[in-house]
Amino acid sequence: MKTPRWRNTSRTSRTDSRAARLARAGAVLLALAGGAPAHAARHAPVPAAPPALRYGLPAACLTHVIAAPLLTNSGSPIIPATFNDMHGLAYVSVTQDQVGVYAPSPTAFPVLSAISIQTIAGVDTTYTTVLHDLRISNGHADDVPALLEGTRQPRLNDQPVLGVIGYDILGNYDVLFDFPARVMVMFIASTAAGCPPLQDWLGPDSTALPLQPDRRGRLTGIRMQVGAQGTRMEIEPGADMSSLARKDARALGLTPAILHEDIHVRTNAGKILNGRRHHFDNIAIGAWHDLPLDVNVEKTSYNVLGMNFLRRRRVLMAFPQGMMYMTPQTDTPDDHGQAAHGMLTTRTAIARLTDTPSAPPTPGAPMQTTPDPTPHPALRTDGKQ
Repeated sequence: MKTPRWRNTSRTSRTDSRAARLARAGAVLLALAGGAPAHAARHAPVPAAPPALRYGLPAACLTHVIAAPLLTNSGSPIIPATFNDMHGLAYVSVTQDQVGVYAPSPTAFPVLSAISIQTIAGVDTTYTTVLHDLRISNGHADDVPALLEGTRQPRLNDQPVLGVIGYDILGNYDVLFDFPARVMVMFIASTAAGCPPLQDWLGPDSTALPLQPDRRGRLTGIRMQVGAQGTRMEIEPGADMSSLARKDARALGLTPAILHEDIHVRTNAGKILNGRRHHFDNIAIGAWHDLPLDVNVEKTSYNVLGMNFLRRRRVLMAFPQGMMYMTPQTDTPDDHGQAAHGMLTTRTAIARLTDTPSAPPTPGAPMQTTPDPTPHPALRTDGKQ
């Protein structure tokens, strides 16, 4: 992907001031005159100034920077983008192999060849195409291979969704998802002298995780532990909820009897997936232990760590280094942004009711015949979870 190269135009003067020269000369003369020894003129070293930060990262160590605002972190985060001559929005998906496009008309993109693709819902068929002009902020690429997502453009907040930015773009960069600050920063980390190691960039409270390859070798997953058992989770900000495939849920000890007590959910992943939502309070990720996590147990092709876990964190996916760094959750006011249904959106399917006997009427009191106009929260099943 063609990206602008950043050039440092600042200069540092190497000319000593007259006062500095006089101070050094005075120290030498004092020593020659039998005064204090020359080493008495030495001083404790001045502490190094903290590095200047850009997007909360060491500015001098960032090259080829492309930054875009995350317009929402409720559901899938979306960014502004331009596809050919169309201005609009794009989803961001780590697990999608290639850039995807939503065609506003059957002739908007050339239809090339049929291709089978692996999605969370199984194997599907789509068509390859080419995106002649892709722009994200100051980043620009020509003739990008792409996949057709559909022949109708979704709309979010009155703007068209043009497509999906996938791994073929993201995987070339170190990518910071700063969900509390609502910004995505793609860059290449400098190896210049003085640049601290990446594991220090997000602070001492962050955890470091090696990225694990999927079946195609893409570095998109991490290891999650539940008790003594572990499983691979795909990092996917395009999903509003985390999910477990049924076979992996069984390996982690979730029996049908346990899941029977959990609430029903359904996820729109191109086709509807029906499942149960289970709550863990003892997962471990990296150096973190006893973390809570809600997951949907569904008939899926792989597991996902979604936005219900990610959205209050800073997540640095260092694809070139094969590592991921993540901060603890922060309390962020109004952290939903502009609410929008994402690529993988989950809703409750069946509300659970508790049969509570009504109190006997007070003798002499009139019977209430008008129902309470405010529904119980458990009955609101059309809200996004």
